Amino acid sequence: MASAWATNPLVLIAFGVFVGVFSGIMGLGGGAIMIPIMVLLLGLAQNQAHGMSLAVMIPPVTLPAVIAYYREGRLSREDIGLALLIAVGFACGSYFGGLFAARLPAATLKLVFGFVLVYIAGYTIFSYFGKDHLHRTVLMALVLTVVTLALFAATRWYDGRVAVATAPASPAPPGAS
Repeated sequence: MASAWATNPLVLIAFGVFVGVFSGIMGLGGGAIMIPIMVLLLGLAQNQAHGMSLAVMIPPVTLPAVIAYYREGRLSREDIGLALLIAVGFACGSYFGGLFAARLPAATLKLVFGFVLVYIAGYTIFSYFGKDHLHRTVLMALVLTVVTLALFAATRWYDGRVAVATAPASPAPPGAS
């Protein structure tokens, strides 16, 4: 469970400001930073942090950022119309995604979240080279994700071998020589 300072209203508001700035800068909903902090700082379970992240984002996450982008001339009315159409599909998809995620074991959800973040990071980094290299960008992000998956699998395999090798031997049953 979280310590008293971690649930202090001022700490939570400061946390929200931090995530909001991150969201506005990165063009993300904030979950990429919010969920790990909720698990580590607030002591929430993985599934609970995902749901809480979505609940936090209902009122504030998009409207202020959209207004800022619109005022700066980065979004047009036509862009807003397209976004609203996509939002209809997003609303349906997020409902079913929430149902699915709520049924996953916390450890599985954590892994899925982590591997998606690795892919997004790879895509973001390799997109530096421009749209002319989109296929390469997608491929490199996938390769990075597969390498991460292989490292995870190797670590899990190694930890399993070490645990078996260091496990104390079972005492012989009574009467055995």
